[in-house]
Amino acid sequence: MHIMVVEDNYDVIQLVQNVLSLDGHSVTIARDGLEALQQDAAHTPDAIILDVNLPHIDGYEVCRRIKARRDVPIMLLTVRAERADVEVSRAAGADLHMSKPFDLKEFLQHVAQLDILRRAG
Repeated sequence: MHIMVVEDNYDVIQLVQNVLSLDGHSVTIARDGLEALQQDAAHTPDAIILDVNLPHIDGYEVCRRIKARRDVPIMLLTVRAERADVEVSRAAGADLHMSKPFDLKEFLQHVAQLDILRRAG
């Protein structure tokens, strides 16, 4: 599966990219909201893992804009894990919500769910 990871923290990018690559996925990186929108239009990834706190355009708005154009599975990552945050993610169109820091096994389970959603398309 081709996954776009949208994250501005270098350490998180490296971790997620390595984990996804080892799991057999190809990865495109975007470091801010504007780049995410450009990369999505240029590469049409199969799924998107999207940080909420991004420069230029936040993850919620990026999610809304992408979902308005096409139906692609999106998982939002955030340091906030309150019920209200999950509801905001869902309202933005996110299919999954995961809080950071995260367990790698749980992260890969969420990635597998993104793949199921993609196939169900």
